[in-house]
Amino acid sequence: MKDPHNRVTVDGFYDQVRPLSPLEAEALERMPLDLGRVLASLGLERLDEPAGRSFYERLVAWPTFTVNGLHGGYGGPGTQTILPNEAVAKCDVRLVPDQRTGDVLAKLRAHVASHAPGVELVPGGHMEPSRTPIDSRFTEPIRQAMVTALGEEPLLVPPLGGSLPAYVFTDILGVPTFGVPFANADQTNHAPNENLEVERFIGGIKAAASVLAHLGTMSWP
Repeated sequence: MKDPHNRVTVDGFYDQVRPLSPLEAEALERMPLDLGRVLASLGLERLDEPAGRSFYERLVAWPTFTVNGLHGGYGGPGTQTILPNEAVAKCDVRLVPDQRTGDVLAKLRAHVASHAPGVELVPGGHMEPSRTPIDSRFTEPIRQAMVTALGEEPLLVPPLGGSLPAYVFTDILGVPTFGVPFANADQTNHAPNENLEVERFIGGIKAAASVLAHLGTMSWP
């Protein structure tokens, strides 16, 4: 599925990838980063190839193909001499605009059929990718609202690497979406000890009210 340089080898996999705009690329360059600390926290000595891609580009600007787990045969305690009747690979694919789930799935099916015709590909859940332009007319009022409420300049992150059905709003309803996180950096999101500092909770209330107030002053078509 990948070449020695860590590029996905599925034919046409990157065909529909929308490159970052100059404004989006500039925004990523302004993101703070201590790469040495990140690598140390993950127990790594270097980033994987492809070389030349920045840390944040890897997180948000390119699609990925990941093998989450491999299962087959007996893996319990002790030894059992058996012949496994099947092997399973659990995978996920992160898409970016303007890729589409149906198109990518069809290309994956063709790749598997060509290289391993005896393998069955069983699709799981899926959602379309989404990205609101950073120069949306709503960006500046929201930025001003954050400064008014919290007294500091927010970081504008063009896309976000995650699984959210934002395409329902952006692609189907034609409404831009913005994520405004309020939690502390060490919130350990989705972990057993997920947490939120009380002052961040209060700040979130202030910021939400400020955003509504600033959007309320806009002229609407």
